Amino acid sequence: MTSTTKYLALAILFCLAVLCFMVGTIAGAIAFIAIGFLLELAFWIGVFKTSSKPKKNKR
Repeated sequence: MTSTTKYLALAILFCLAVLCFMVGTIAGAIAFIAIGFLLELAFWIGVFKTSSKPKKNKR
């Protein structure tokens, strides 16, 4: 996955999380809040996830 695709996916996850929180607080539905929480968790895991590929030394 390229870095552009990764950041685009993270931005979409963040927007969906915010949307779910907004709908959850307006409608009072716990399901929307839970979905928003899971989407935000996925966002933050993606932000702080380290790369498993070892870096190559260029000479």
